[in-house]
Amino acid sequence: MGKHVSVTLGSIEPLAFYEQINSGKTALICEGGGQRGIFTAGVLDEFLKADFNPFDIMIGTSAGAQNLSSYVCGQRGYARRIITRYTTNPQFFNPLRFIRGGHLIDLDWLINVTNQENPLALEKGLELIDSGREFLMSTCRSDNFDAVYLQPDKDNWLDIIRASSAIPGFYRSGVEFDGHLYLDGGITAAIPVEEAYLRGADTIVVIRTVPSQVYFTPEWVKRMTRWLETSSLQKMALIMKTHLKSYRRTQEFIENPPGNLQVFEIYPPTPLKSSALGSRLSSLNYDYHTGRHCGRYFLAALGDCFTQQNIHLTESFDKQTAQDEILLEDDYVEAAVAQYELDKQQNSELNEQEKQQVNIVERIASGK
Repeated sequence: MGKHVSVTLGSIEPLAFYEQINSGKTALICEGGGQRGIFTAGVLDEFLKADFNPFDIMIGTSAGAQNLSSYVCGQRGYARRIITRYTTNPQFFNPLRFIRGGHLIDLDWLINVTNQENPLALEKGLELIDSGREFLMSTCRSDNFDAVYLQPDKDNWLDIIRASSAIPGFYRSGVEFDGHLYLDGGITAAIPVEEAYLRGADTIVVIRTVPSQVYFTPEWVKRMTRWLETSSLQKMALIMKTHLKSYRRTQEFIENPPGNLQVFEIYPPTPLKSSALGSRLSSLNYDYHTGRHCGRYFLAALGDCFTQQNIHLTESFDKQTAQDEILLEDDYVEAAVAQYELDKQQNSELNEQEKQQVNIVERIASGK
């Protein structure tokens, strides 16, 4: 039986870990979760701040793939800015557009506008990959629901992010790539720890976006599955059931690692304030700082076990937090203006039936 260590605020398990880290490969796994990935962004920003990257294998799903992209490219603060500035924009998430036949989330707009205004430092990321590190993003084939793990290059990096994030139903078309149609990797590999193990990882650090519970089932999955089973969208119900089965199996794997595998699970101490979609900026900001606190706790308690040297946590947390708030002011203003314009448009255009439909879609999309 392997070793599982819970790493969250209030947990003493990391402080009681006196064993050596396994000498083989080390992996970093990042769960998806939509805007709840802001917690992961906080953890990874602390890793980047401490120049902490001892990982041989890095695998991310959906929002986790986006977060890991910024980590691999060495861009601290990048993922937070994308989530707070762009995924809160009604051009990205728009329930009215959805009930009228369009996408609920416009991944094409998100990828294009961020690439123009805030591009990833792909050359730096490719240098890390060329040095021998494995960076993979999980996605799912739409024909058989097989999990597929893709390593990006300079020409397809953004396409793979899009494929890994194509939530079925919300992004209606899926993503065609190399002759196959792909959907969100979270369907069959929401937390791809088993893939890391199969690729030779002896130690795995996994960053979750929900509190650690062996049989935790996202409420939105239950609601959506019940709704879809009574509709004409039978395939969507099958997708949800496939996701649920995979999710439970993965949670059991994390809690009971096989062989000598060591699993360090970083997760929020309580359910995050943010939602999968449609989060308030104040909630995103709160969860980001929760992630940073958890990241600092991991580094302080366990960081030197991975690097064999002391991790120097520079600058006080409170001072850095104050600086971050100044940087976010323009994002708050821009998102607030965009939301005001969307609300005004919807109030003038919606009939009563559409208002009810928008409310239902918003509740399902929130993931709560």
